[in-house]
Amino acid sequence: MDGTRIQQGEFTSTGIDMIIPLRCDVDWVEVRNLTNIAASTQWAATEWYWQREMTADDAVLKFHSTASQIDSSSTSAIGFNGVTYRGISLIDSSDKTPGAAVAITAGTNATQPVYSTAATGRLVAGSIVRIQNTDQSNLGGLDFTVDAVTVDTEFRLANTLATAPGIVAGAAGTWRLIAPSAAVYDMFKPRNRVIANITAASPAVVTTLVDHQYTTGQKVRMSVPTGCGMVEMNEQLVTVTYLTASTFSVAIDASAFTAFAFPLPAAIPFSPALVTPVGIDTASNTSLETAFENAGFIGMILGTSGTAAIALGSPGGTTGDVIKWRAGKSFATDVPTL
Repeated sequence: MDGTRIQQGEFTSTGIDMIIPLRCDVDWVEVRNLTNIAASTQWAATEWYWQREMTADDAVLKFHSTASQIDSSSTSAIGFNGVTYRGISLIDSSDKTPGAAVAITAGTNATQPVYSTAATGRLVAGSIVRIQNTDQSNLGGLDFTVDAVTVDTEFRLANTLATAPGIVAGAAGTWRLIAPSAAVYDMFKPRNRVIANITAASPAVVTTLVDHQYTTGQKVRMSVPTGCGMVEMNEQLVTVTYLTASTFSVAIDASAFTAFAFPLPAAIPFSPALVTPVGIDTASNTSLETAFENAGFIGMILGTSGTAAIALGSPGGTTGDVIKWRAGKSFATDVPTL
């Protein structure tokens, strides 16, 4: 059976989308939630099946329609118990096409802006979005990690800006899904990061718009144009000390530096402040971890949600669920006409 390949694995759900790199392309995916299968929980889904002809984020699924282990069937898109669910999607990290533009109807003038939208789609905490065409024009075209997502209502930019955007977002704006996580984002984009803030402190702490994915010991170069303040940091070659997903410190006393400021709409056009990986600190015994090279992959996303009812019926599961998956590439055959 030339062209037939099967891959399989197991994971414990962390309550967020599970992104699984695959060794080859696949035509079908099967997922089984062993925790839900063993329990007698009403509306808990147990199995999912997806094949190439189906749309992204859908699947045929089985679920407990009563507080028993008797299964009923539906699809993620049609749903059950009055709820639609996340499904299974294939992903090719070499595909740089952003998601479709989705309308933004309002926004907040805050250092973590919140955007109202009637459709959050596959957006979850940790996703990367691009903001476009809002009255907050200083954020237009930039990419951001999001955190708090209320399904089909709103989402918040995760990493705190030095200064609020300066104006409430207008109703004509849009957002686009760029990547499901920073890890996937780095598969097709250089690991440069736009800077959200630098503290005037010792050591200085840097916050990035997209979670940085840097590790302690990496060397980075700071680029801070005049319009962003803190010009004393411009062209500094520094060593990263990891703090959080969005922050790292550098061994520079910036307490007497000019305050960093994220440019306001009146400053447009401007060049944003950037962090660029350039090497490693040999004393740290660390690697660049593909900071310079993109390492694309084909994989699948097993969706879930921060909403408990949706997570219960989605293949990514809820925190602690033990989940097995199997994916295959099938050989093709012609069906004879009778």
